[in-house]
Amino acid sequence: MARIPVSQAPTLLPKFNLHARANPQSDSDTYIYDAIKTDIGIAASTSDMCVKFFEPSTLQTRGQLNYHGDQITEIKARSNSLLSASSDGQIAIWDLRQALSVAPALVFKSKDPVLSFDMSIDDALLVSGSALDKDYYAKINLWDPRAAAQPVAVYENSHSEDISQIRCHPSASCQFLSGSSDGLLCTFDASQADEDEALLYVANTGASISGCGYFGPNAQYIYAQSDMETLQLWTNEATPLADFGDVRDLAEGGVPIDYIIGCKYDPQTERLYLAAGTSEGDIHLLHVGAGSFEHIQTLQSGHSGIVRGLSWDLGQGWAVSGAEDGRVSWWATTVPAQPPPPLVQAVSPTVSSQKDKSASLRLANGNSRRFAPY
Repeated sequence: MARIPVSQAPTLLPKFNLHARANPQSDSDTYIYDAIKTDIGIAASTSDMCVKFFEPSTLQTRGQLNYHGDQITEIKARSNSLLSASSDGQIAIWDLRQALSVAPALVFKSKDPVLSFDMSIDDALLVSGSALDKDYYAKINLWDPRAAAQPVAVYENSHSEDISQIRCHPSASCQFLSGSSDGLLCTFDASQADEDEALLYVANTGASISGCGYFGPNAQYIYAQSDMETLQLWTNEATPLADFGDVRDLAEGGVPIDYIIGCKYDPQTERLYLAAGTSEGDIHLLHVGAGSFEHIQTLQSGHSGIVRGLSWDLGQGWAVSGAEDGRVSWWATTVPAQPPPPLVQAVSPTVSSQKDKSASLRLANGNSRRFAPY
């Protein structure tokens, strides 16, 4: 595949500046899997199976949640709530108005490890995707979080490998998207209990999907990233739009990338952005254009290892990241009064030179075109 065109667009977004950095304990080898903003501060899921909370501006520790008995695979924030899913087969919903020491307000249990989940825009549907079980079924469980502790429906025939991503439609409360290691993107109508009736569209990406989601003003498009660091764009009716191939090839255009962190659609600018990282902890932000990329900026000095999670809000001007170095970093578009001191970088091998992922891993000025046709 031809080299992906990449240009520089430093003015496309306000610059994110490092404001605070929570350093790990000197004797700790704990990873940060994800970091998000909640109503009571920053929440970070860790490799020691807990969720830690930090003050946003200073990243001072303010407590933690301990419940799960296996790796926490995903966390999400809702109003006054935190949701966590785990390989222990449980999804917990925490009331953040209560003390962090109390038990979850609600727990939904699956027989299989939960790899991803999401909740519908109206909070009336909870959807989870599981790992392949011993009978070679990869199940999608659907719950009504207001009424039932048991799934109201189970879809188990659409995927043949681990279901790595579940994403609910941003406006259609009964529609959701699933991505799997089998390379399939499936769109469902959850109002149908029968799986054959519920399955609306299937797209075969030909690559093991590690992340997917909706984008576009009417969520009419879908992006799919793979654990081979490829990126594809589709319509929500499974028509292919763009296949960028291996985004690590952007290194040939002067943007060193070792892995994809994730994609984010910003409804305000109506643009899809890619966050990608280096093994040394730098974060590159790029605009995904019509067959090309625009490199916007690089977030540096927040981490010294592989960045596992990045959450950001362009309208409010903040970002939070977590990495395998155990650090959580807080970024903002304002200028810090006293930025954190530079990190002392450890010597580490270059991932991009060998086109292999870390074994621990499972985003010229001028006119800036949005991805056609939006």
